[in-house]
Parts: sequence; C-alpha cells; structure tokens
Amino acid sequence: MSSGYRERLDFARRPFLDERPVWAVVTVALLAGALLLTANIRLYAAFRRDVAHVLAEIEELRLRSDVAAKASGEARGVLQSYKLSSLAVESESLLRLVAERRFSWTGLLARLERTVPPDVRLARLTPHFDTAAEVKLDIGLVGRSPESVVKTIAALSADPTFHDVELKSEAGPERGTPEGYSFDLAVVFVPEVRR
Repeated sequence: MSSGYRERLDFARRPFLDERPVWAVVTVALLAGALLLTANIRLYAAFRRDVAHVLAEIEELRLRSDVAAKASGEARGVLQSYKLSSLAVESESLLRLVAERRFSWTGLLARLERTVPPDVRLARLTPHFDTAAEVKLDIGLVGRSPESVVKTIAALSADPTFHDVELKSEAGPERGTPEGYSFDLAVVFVPEVRR
C-alpha cells in the first residue's frame, strides 16, 4: 500500500503534465480581454459623447431650418403682398389713365354751361381722376357779386351730375380782383348721371 501511495505522489514521473503554460495563456488572454473591454468601454463612452454632440448639432440645425423656413414664408408673404400692392397701384394708375382718356371735356363744359348762372364765368378748371366713376374738380369762377357764389353753389347742388360742392375761397374787388368777385369751388362730377 505504501508503494502505491508513493507512485501517486511522485510528480517527476512521466508523463509529466505541466499546466503552467496553459495558465499563462489563460492569464494573458484574460488580461488582453480586460484591456480590450476597457478600451471598448472608453470607445463607447467617447462615441456616446460624440453622438450626443452631433444630435445636439442636428437639433440646432433643425431649429435653424425651421426658423429659416418661417422667415422664408414671411418673406414670400411680404413679397406677395408687395407684388399685389404694386399691382394694385399700377392698376389704379392704369384705371386713372383710362378715366382720363375716356373723360369727355366737351360733355363737362356743356354741363357747366347749362348749370352755372349766366353772370358767372369760368376762370380755371382742374380735374382729378380718382376713380373711373367720379372726377373731382377744382373750379375757379368769377361772378359779378357775392350773390353769384350762392347762385352757383345752389345750381351745382341741384344738378345730379355734381355733388359735394364745397366753397374753398372767395375774394372780392377790394382784395385785388378787378374783374369781379372770384371764388373757388371743389366739386365731384359724375359723368354717367343723365338729366
């Protein structure tokens, strides 16, 4: 029995199993794995920081894009309203030009000749074409007396083609008008109204 026990405890006997290289390889592999795991954790943390930074930049760019799109929309709206207002001004000018071309001076002068009293004469006539339907007139008239003013305003007010008759100024012979009593009226003339 004692000889069998000795045989089992004899480590120098062949086949000798040396497990140190295996443990060395395992230890080196574990150290390499730990180092690689640490490096991967660091790379992952750095990646997360970079991704967070990039996501913040993307969000900032998205907000800037939204602000730019809103500003662009407002600019388009302003430009569109400017175009519309420009077109409106241009169309008003064209309508005014058409009204000036279609305006009948002979019709106006004939109407004034029929309406204004015979003792009043026309000294000045200036039309202002605001719309195609109405023409504002600044009229300078000369009468024989102050009663000419009252008669002229009454006659123009009674005629349906004239309205909004307003006395602007008046001056008699004592104020330096030797030819008579001069006065200025503002009148709105509507050519379409027939008597």
